[in-house]
Amino acid sequence: MKQRNVVSWTAMIMAYTRAEHYDQAIDLFLHMEEEGVKIDEFVITSVLHTCACKGSSKDGQRIHEYALKNGMISNSSVANALMDMYAKCGNMEEARSIFDSTLNKNIISWNTLIGGYSKNGFPNDALHLFGKIPQKIRPNAITMACLLPAVASLSCLERGREIHAYVIRAGFVRNHQVENALVDMYVKCGALILARVLFDRIYEKNLVTWTVMIAGYGMHGHGADAINLFKQMRRKGMKPDKVSFVAILYACSHSGLIHEGWFFFNMMRNEYHIEPKLEHYACMVDLLSRAGRLEKAYDFINSMPIEPDSTVWGALLCGCRVYRDVNLAEKVADQIFKLEPDNTGYYVLLANIYTEAEKWEEVKRLRERIGSRRLKKNLGCSWIETRGKVQVFVSGDNSHPQKEEIKKFVEDVVKRMKEEEQYAPNARYALMINADDRLKEEALCGHSEKLAIAFGVLNSAYGRPIHVTKNLRICGDCHEFAKFVSKVTGREIVLRDSKRFHKFEEGRCSCRCYW
Repeated sequence: MKQRNVVSWTAMIMAYTRAEHYDQAIDLFLHMEEEGVKIDEFVITSVLHTCACKGSSKDGQRIHEYALKNGMISNSSVANALMDMYAKCGNMEEARSIFDSTLNKNIISWNTLIGGYSKNGFPNDALHLFGKIPQKIRPNAITMACLLPAVASLSCLERGREIHAYVIRAGFVRNHQVENALVDMYVKCGALILARVLFDRIYEKNLVTWTVMIAGYGMHGHGADAINLFKQMRRKGMKPDKVSFVAILYACSHSGLIHEGWFFFNMMRNEYHIEPKLEHYACMVDLLSRAGRLEKAYDFINSMPIEPDSTVWGALLCGCRVYRDVNLAEKVADQIFKLEPDNTGYYVLLANIYTEAEKWEEVKRLRERIGSRRLKKNLGCSWIETRGKVQVFVSGDNSHPQKEEIKKFVEDVVKRMKEEEQYAPNARYALMINADDRLKEEALCGHSEKLAIAFGVLNSAYGRPIHVTKNLRICGDCHEFAKFVSKVTGREIVLRDSKRFHKFEEGRCSCRCYW
């Protein structure tokens, strides 16, 4: 092109970005600057979008400095693009700083920060910010689509229903993003039946709609329902993508459907010509590991055409814990520690394996290693929503106003379990070295999920379901506790941990102890 103007340069930057050639798009911007082309707000927002897609805050900071130097920050479009870039790069402090300094905030500004908080693991901040939107600015459908994942993350069913009612009143119910976010919210709040009712009412389902519902069945351990829905989706002419296959493989894994899992894995490659990514391989390793085929899972990892990451190895390490294969666990852990030497979760998982095998010297050495690296263990944390408020419990925490009632409830249940079911507290889950059984039992009684369940029973109407969320995997002792509470209180207890949903009814769990 002989005569290039700012429009042609911008169009080319956008074209490179759409094609995912992010470095070329950024280089073009720098070349544009070198040639002295007058750069306007449209160019800046375009190249910031490129940086956001690339996830490069380093490149984004250079554009930020250029915008500052040239007095463009006061432009709301530039400010919003900067917020979006920093949010997508995970730098919420900088995104918030720009938001606070923006004088003319519009709904895009609010949506960008709310969405950033939701996606970066700050759901409470997202909900708090939503409550601060001034009356003169009306939330739109995008606001709801940004907010609902925060509700889903917290498993706040009551809050989710309130937002659903607002969506209906505001006329956003036919927006695809909102519909899909609502289905996802109900799934993650443990209301699978409500999610399916809403799913069935959606007139024009897109691929995301189907995938969200399939993934929901997987999370709840309904593998057969997930497979039936996947087949129905294909009959409707929908072509599954890589995310859809992650959902169905996950569902097969969490229901022990080995043959079906292999069928879909091969279908993805042979029929749809989708090359498996790390997340697909992780699902297959998880599938084999949960079924006890640990050596086959190990061989499968070693035959992968791409380098396995810690998620792939971690799936096998979890299987080693279930089937108490200490020797393989050590080999797998060595691979993980090379990839993620500072990830405390894997050290704790290996410590659990040693503890269950009563290898106390190995536990001691591992804890010394954690201490020498100055790593901090993630505290077990559970929360429950009652009367519109979220109550948070941390393992061993005695600061709750109802601590005496909660403690008595847990101790009374444990006493009944001993009398009626010959229950013996599983001391290995206490993870305490050189402590007697009494201290270990006290530690088990202080696990966060037990405290949250006790609070739920004490503070909700008789017969009302109890919904608890935990940031880590539920321990086996708490799993038995929840089963017993569901039997003696006649309550349905829905517990979502870091792996899946557990629905306890009449002394049984939906996972069938397969988790």
